[in-house]
Amino acid sequence: MDEAAAARARRGINRRGHLISFRRMTKTLPLAIQSQADVKAIVEGYSPEEFAPGITAGTRKIIVSILDLRDAGFPLPLTKLDNIYIGGLKTTINTIDPDHREYQGCLEIVTEGQ
Repeated sequence: MDEAAAARARRGINRRGHLISFRRMTKTLPLAIQSQADVKAIVEGYSPEEFAPGITAGTRKIIVSILDLRDAGFPLPLTKLDNIYIGGLKTTINTIDPDHREYQGCLEIVTEGQ
């Protein structure tokens, strides 16, 4: 990872991003929060024209800095079992793209939920 490019992307996300919460739960009952990190990320919805298999109403694209997650102490890598809370609403991770080229050092995540 190019640290300078990742730092530039991080600054851009922090300028225009929204605070969201990443949570990893325990795997046994009763479920409890194992790890949590509140970081800024770019959150975008999809327009009806972009709906396709796997992209439906309630699907969101999130771009988050790996540096922010790491500095917040969230264990990496992210998994599909992790949850993301946007404005208090729980979403689940559908896909994680660690090779997003537009933002070096960032993850592009597609979530589904409320």
